[in-house]
This record gives sequence, C-alpha cells and structure tokens, in this order.
Amino acid sequence: MNPIDLEIYWNRLISITDEAGAALKRTSFSTVVRESNDFACVLLDTEARLIAQSSLSIPGFIGTAPLSLQGMLKMFPKETLRPGDILFTNDPWIGTGHLPDATMAAPIFMNNKLIAFAIAVAHLSDIGGRQWSADANELYEEGIRFPVIKIAEGGKFNPLVMQMLETNVRLPQQVRGDIEAQVGALGVAERRLVEMLQEYGLDGIDEIAEAIFNASKEAALRELRLIPPGVYRGSVDSDGFDEKVSIQATITVTHEGVTVDYTGSTDQVRYGINETFNHTYAYTIFPFKCLLSPGLPNNDGFTRLFKVIAPEGTIVNARSPAAVGARHLIGHQLQAAVFEALSPVFPERVQADSGTPLWSVLLRGVDVQKGKSFSTILFFNGGMGAMSDRDGPPAAGFPANISNTPIEVAETLAPVVFGQKSLADGSGGKGKHLGGLGQVVSFTSRWPGRLRVSLLTDRTRIPAKGIHGGEAGKVGHVHLNGQKVSNPKSVVDMMEGDTLELALPGGGGYGKS
Repeated sequence: MNPIDLEIYWNRLISITDEAGAALKRTSFSTVVRESNDFACVLLDTEARLIAQSSLSIPGFIGTAPLSLQGMLKMFPKETLRPGDILFTNDPWIGTGHLPDATMAAPIFMNNKLIAFAIAVAHLSDIGGRQWSADANELYEEGIRFPVIKIAEGGKFNPLVMQMLETNVRLPQQVRGDIEAQVGALGVAERRLVEMLQEYGLDGIDEIAEAIFNASKEAALRELRLIPPGVYRGSVDSDGFDEKVSIQATITVTHEGVTVDYTGSTDQVRYGINETFNHTYAYTIFPFKCLLSPGLPNNDGFTRLFKVIAPEGTIVNARSPAAVGARHLIGHQLQAAVFEALSPVFPERVQADSGTPLWSVLLRGVDVQKGKSFSTILFFNGGMGAMSDRDGPPAAGFPANISNTPIEVAETLAPVVFGQKSLADGSGGKGKHLGGLGQVVSFTSRWPGRLRVSLLTDRTRIPAKGIHGGEAGKVGHVHLNGQKVSNPKSVVDMMEGDTLELALPGGGGYGKS
C-alpha cells in the first residue's frame, strides 16, 4: 500500500475512535467517565485484532479489548451476528478484570458484509453488591455479573437486561445513562467507518489493517532488537491487604518477541486485590509500549510480539470466583517489575516506580427517614517515578491516565467540604532526578448521618522504589480525625463533622544525587 495512503487511512481510523470517545465522554452521566476518563473506544478487524484506539483510552481497556472480543465471539460466533446487534458483559474473566467495567461490542456491516468491530468500555458508577471495595472475600459480594449477552438485537434494546441492571444498582438513572452513552459511541464509530470506506471507494478495511499491523510490527522489532537476547528479571512488592504481595517477572527476549513469565508471584488472596489474566496482560504490554514505541499508535502489530505467562491461582491470574474488585492495585504495579528488569539495557528509557496505583475513594450515604441517598467515586493520583532526564511529574496518573477529580466537581456531587488539596512536599524520592510529589487531600462530611467511605489505596507501607541509585518515595497514609486508619483498604464510617485526610505517596527517584 502507498505509504501516503496508509498514513491518511490510519489517521482517519484514529480520528473515528476519538470522535466515538468524545461522544461517550460528553454524553455520560457519571464523573467516572466524564471527569476521570475511565473509558475506552477501539476499532478491531473481523479477527478481533486491534486496529485503532481513542486518544483518551486507558491502557487497561485497550489491552483487554481484543481478548474480550475473542471471549464474546466464543459465545456468539461472528457468523451469527447481524446489523444492530450489541454484545455486552462485565465478567471479570472475559472483560477488564472487575465487575464495574461494562464491555460492549458491536459488529459493523457494510453492504451486508461484516467489516469490523467497535468496542466501548466504561467504568459504571455502581454494579450492586458491597459496591466498589477491596475487602470483599468472593466475587458474589462485589455485584451482579452478566455473562456475554445481546444487550441489543437487530437495533432493538433488550429491556430485560436493563431492568435487571437497574434493579440491582443504587444509581439506576446514572448507570443507564452511561450504558446508553456507550451505545451512542458505538453508533458513531459504525457510521464514521462506513462513511470513510464509501468516501475512498473501499469495500472493507482488511488491507488497511494488514498494512498497519506490518508497519507497526517492523517498527517495534527495530527497537526490540536493541535489547540483547537473554533473560531479565524484575520484581515489585505491594502492601497487599493484610500481608505483603510480591510480583516476580522473568522476561525472555529474542529478536522475534518477548515472553513475560510471572511464575513465583504470590498466590491469590482472599480479598479483592486479585488480578485476572486479561488485566495482567494489558498492563504487562503497556510498559513495553512506553519503552519501545511510545509514539506508535496501539495495534495488533505491536502486541503480537508479546506472550504473557501468569500461572492460574496466583495474584496475577486468580481463579473464579475470587474477589477482584480492586485488581488495579496490583495491575498498576506490574510496570515497575518490567522497568526494573530492563533497566540495565535501557537506563535512559526506564523510570522509577510510581507512587500510584490510583487511589479511589467511594462515598455513599443513605438517609432512610428523608428518602435521600447519594453515591460518588473520587480519584486521586500519587507522584510518578523519575526518569533519566527529568523529575517525576507530581500527582500524575500512571500507568493509567485516569484524572484527579476536581474539588469543584466532588463538592457538587457529594455532601463534603474540602479543606486541603495540595502537593505533599518532600514525598518524592531523592536522586539525580526527584520522584514526583504525591498530594494531600482532606475533606469534612456534611452528611446528616453515617457516610460510608470505601478506600482503595496502596503504598502506605511499602514505598515506590527508586532506580539506578535513586531513593524510594515516601509512603502515604489515611487519617480519620487525626487518627491513622489501621487498614487503608477497608470501608470506614464518617459522621457529620468528621474529617478524612489522604496523603498520597511520592514516586521513586532516579540516579544518585
């Protein structure tokens, strides 16, 4: 294919996913999607291979999308699909790794021929159960699980599915609004892709897809071949729930591909910090993307070079029905093991460990006498790890690009008043380049009664490691009315006038100071 034509087609496909993502973001009802960008829109070919993604898509959803579609097509083979069908699931072992994420896939037809698939993934604000938390002991506590079903068939929405969903959640209007926003995004992707093909006189995207895959593979291989073939090892320790969790990564590099093996990692635990394979796969591939081809748009041409081995029954590939609601607290740390392993080879490209994973705070309250209730999710980021040529950015979302929730939005949606939101001086690890600063956030409850707060945090006991002689960042903490919360992965109660303080951890430093 002519390189100029390929560039035009490639950018056009990315613009289609960007428009679909913008539609989802603008029309969603929840702050999780609208403010924090916890969603993704992607295009895949008829073989469930990733072609293009929206620019705001988070790495976890991009990486899981092809695996999710493959799982969906096992239940509904593509030969059985018709225009107007939409597949839906939130099964953690088929989708993105926990129940709140709704994965929806629509086949795209032109002239009665299947030409592609569009996927929209979004984190729903509620999925029932205990609501989003880390202290569940089994999946059944975490909410309602949908197998792969048709949420729409022949263009007609399935009212029973929505009835089941709305009956089992605390925020039915908000959840329904986000589901309908996903449906709208899929429609945008379908219309724009068909318009593109008609404009250029094409009958499908197979040829374009193959050209994209081949170009991406060759670009990635050129970088991969800078790594001497061999075996490299890295590790990262996490707070865990009540005991430390260790992740061991053995990386085997050849000139043709990479295998990452997590054998030796901690066994799965009884709490909701377990990973599923799909999420582990996604956040294993992403740091390689950062190292080898940061400017290359994500697609199958790059990801096909990687194989991930995660033994079943471990923290990185838990068996169903393990609790997995807070799986990101482990998944977001995989990048540190990969960077450590390859730090001798790419000292100028790796970064120190980050003071994230993302801290999530879910607030909910019920006033039975007045018939009032609310529920909202707030996101906050710690400091990012330092790099060879710069300090780590403060309060930055890595490896997920989920944004910090603005105070103005939080105070509008929840009965709380913020007293502080500032960078945590001295929290970044020392070194030639400093680790990114964490942040300190405090708020006071104005809810007349018990306010339940679900905390999903990490790096309160084990700090983010420095790299190449850099020092570790400072750990974080959670204080309620000035007293340390004993387990910052638990659910705590606030009464009116109580103040909760979150001190998020700093990133590790790079090099000796």
